[in-house]
Amino acid sequence: MYLKGKFLYGEDYELKEGVLVVEDGEIKGFTNEHVEAENVGLAIPGIFNLHTHIADNCIKDVGINKSLDELVKPPNGLKHKYLGKLSREEIKEAIKEGIKELINFGSRVFCDFREGGVEGVKLLKECLSDDIKAVILGRPTYKGERVLNLSDGYGLSGANEYEDEELRELYKECKRKNKIFSIHAAEHKGALELSLKKYGMTEIERLINLKVVPDFIIHGTHLTEEDSYLIEKYEIPVVLCVRSNLYYNVGLPDLEKIKSIKALGTDNFMANHPSIFREMEFIYKFYHLEPKEIFRMATVNGAKILNLKRVGLIEEEYKPLFTLINPRVIRFSKNVLATIILRVEKGDLLNKSLNLLSK
Repeated sequence: MYLKGKFLYGEDYELKEGVLVVEDGEIKGFTNEHVEAENVGLAIPGIFNLHTHIADNCIKDVGINKSLDELVKPPNGLKHKYLGKLSREEIKEAIKEGIKELINFGSRVFCDFREGGVEGVKLLKECLSDDIKAVILGRPTYKGERVLNLSDGYGLSGANEYEDEELRELYKECKRKNKIFSIHAAEHKGALELSLKKYGMTEIERLINLKVVPDFIIHGTHLTEEDSYLIEKYEIPVVLCVRSNLYYNVGLPDLEKIKSIKALGTDNFMANHPSIFREMEFIYKFYHLEPKEIFRMATVNGAKILNLKRVGLIEEEYKPLFTLINPRVIRFSKNVLATIILRVEKGDLLNKSLNLLSK
């Protein structure tokens, strides 16, 4: 396959124009030969959305002016009550629409925290599209439920929801089966205060004390100095969901406290549309990080966290996973990465089916 256009190439995201060769499922580099090639516009590494709750798409904005616990704390949060009243087909339709939104907003890989046990995982699997790869982290609804037989791992609500032995067993089960173990942590002050009151330590301290070292955590909005030290020591990646934090009015993470690898997620569909471009824009405008660092959070960092090999960059020997953009976006740009982060809208994305990452 020959692809003609502009490409953000390599680790330094050099803008190259030409014909890219893809053979046997990997990028071979550029060719100077005169060949028939498909025009792809501007190709950037495929966008990763590292944290979603996609079934929430059927209850958009149910949470206006409600606290986080009122909305999502299992089992009696508004989210769970509303979802419990909907039929399987209604939820499936919402998930299918959510997947279309993810694709239309440029994501090529997403990681969903799938509630509802085995049935919840099955529901999402029935809705998947070939144009996007899903990493599904399930959540058991009762002890012994065989969620890991169908999912890529566990995505838990928070350490405060589980007793010590439960956390140990769920973690050990994941490690035995070489699956992902992830969990929400330090999302809001209430969670921190409850952990300190109930266990005498923070959620992060407790996990490490139990020898439960997550493959990554979600949020990290209210990390203590000790939490920060432990995250760095144990190299625990953190997935940031800053627009979600704002929606729920829980504060924003101190990125200087997070010394490990960082990636981006959009969190609940009921709170945000799933645009990682808007996450990047907000992070730049609030934190003023270097565009390259932000862009890595949306691409190659996600691949590393999910342990997906040879994706996240456009480079020789990497798999051809692209997000395609109308090149008019970068016309007159003096900083291409900054322009992509700050200016790409849904209408700028080209929805050609070029997700060649093997399922």
